[in-house]
Amino acid sequence: MKSGILHALEKSLDRIYNNYPVENEIDFQSVLFGELYKQFPDAIIRFEHRLKSDYQSYARRGSITKNRKSRVDLHLSYASQTIVVELKYFKGSSLEERTDMLADIAKVERIVEAKEANEGFCIHLVKEGIISRLPSEIETKKYEMKVGRWDYNFEIKGIYEVNSTKALCGRSFIVHHIK
Repeated sequence: MKSGILHALEKSLDRIYNNYPVENEIDFQSVLFGELYKQFPDAIIRFEHRLKSDYQSYARRGSITKNRKSRVDLHLSYASQTIVVELKYFKGSSLEERTDMLADIAKVERIVEAKEANEGFCIHLVKEGIISRLPSEIETKKYEMKVGRWDYNFEIKGIYEVNSTKALCGRSFIVHHIK
């Protein structure tokens, strides 16, 4: 499955290079969805799919999360495999954006650990000039912090590197595969 996901990402980046407009995460989600569908025509692929449980790494300060269910950006069911994909499009490098990157990894780890997916991906598309301002490493540890109106509380268990690749479209991308 990994090679198919990476092939769809490569084709998405080619489309972006050939003037597919990507101004936000939803645009990125749409182009990748189309390429995933071409790569896996028999798959069931859903946008913003609601999961059975809450795997979120954050909550709005003061909110009630008792009955909350998580959503994933893309959910693929194919050949008895389930893959979840979380996407980010970095147009900046604020503390909230950088923390969201880590929180998504922890979220996908929990989804796979709970067996709601066989594997998952966190794919980050990064606008030109931003990559140098993102974290260069990801520490395996518990994170607890307040950022803006959000309370983050999560643990990263796996070992991940922030290795970016620059695409022809001028943007960089980072892929974290969680199994």
